[in-house]
Amino acid sequence: MINTIEEAYLNGVISDFLGHSERCGTVWIPGADEEAIRRLIPRFRRVVRDLIDRDLVEIREPCNAIWEDAPELDDGEVDEVLADPGTWIKAHGSVNRMVMLMPTARADRLISR
Repeated sequence: MINTIEEAYLNGVISDFLGHSERCGTVWIPGADEEAIRRLIPRFRRVVRDLIDRDLVEIREPCNAIWEDAPELDDGEVDEVLADPGTWIKAHGSVNRMVMLMPTARADRLISR
């Protein structure tokens, strides 16, 4: 949910989870172990799907980083996006799949945002 509130990308969620702090907690270093990220994809896929099903999170894949320009995804598209490892891994030297997380109106109300 923190990544969602920050309106972040899914390809940073697991690396943030695997990260660690340095310099007395002032700097966060994301995890970069691609195999560790791959092992966690099924778990995170289920969590994000559950948040979507509970109307707390929405995902879209804007090509220009502008949420409003991206079409809404239907259930089949959501499942396809969440199942794609390219959604979760920041690929070095190639094009990343840039899937954004956004809180829904319901989530905004629940967190008084």
